[in-house]
Amino acid sequence: MFKIPDRVADLFGDHAIRIEVWRALTAAGQTQGYEEKYLEDGPFGEVVRITYGRLKNFDMAALPDDQRELVAGAKALSHRLVTAGHAIDLASKADQRANEDWPQLLAFVQQKCAARMGLPGHEGWERCFTYIVGRAEAFVQPTRSAEDRDAGYAVLRHFASFFRRDAGFEQGWLIEVPDIG
Repeated sequence: MFKIPDRVADLFGDHAIRIEVWRALTAAGQTQGYEEKYLEDGPFGEVVRITYGRLKNFDMAALPDDQRELVAGAKALSHRLVTAGHAIDLASKADQRANEDWPQLLAFVQQKCAARMGLPGHEGWERCFTYIVGRAEAFVQPTRSAEDRDAGYAVLRHFASFFRRDAGFEQGWLIEVPDIG
């Protein structure tokens, strides 16, 4: 059994993401100078939790377009990294494993997520989708370890569950992840 931050860090932790988060928090005026080192070196799971907590109610209207896109991307990315960690944890506790239907699950998620990019109210979705789903796709491949495959599959199920009422959704993919607000 693993802790949520550990698997999120293992699968999605990346120095470039830490820099992106720092830049977004700075652009939004949501950092204190002393936090830079923690955001750079602290536990990745905590970094994404802090980022989402600071950005979830932030009004981006006053930001220039390039900063608004950066902040929206970091907000969506941090939100879904936290909930992806919950999906991994829930699947692990229920001893749910990657199924052989992963190519169909992946195709469903890619199709549904791609259709939402650029829609009003889905700001940041493209950044979230390309990074998290792209990494989950890499981890669900048969050449990966069983633990990586299980985690990648749980994340794909999590994203598929957003579209549970759409045609093509398989009930076996449903994973109920609590909303973090």
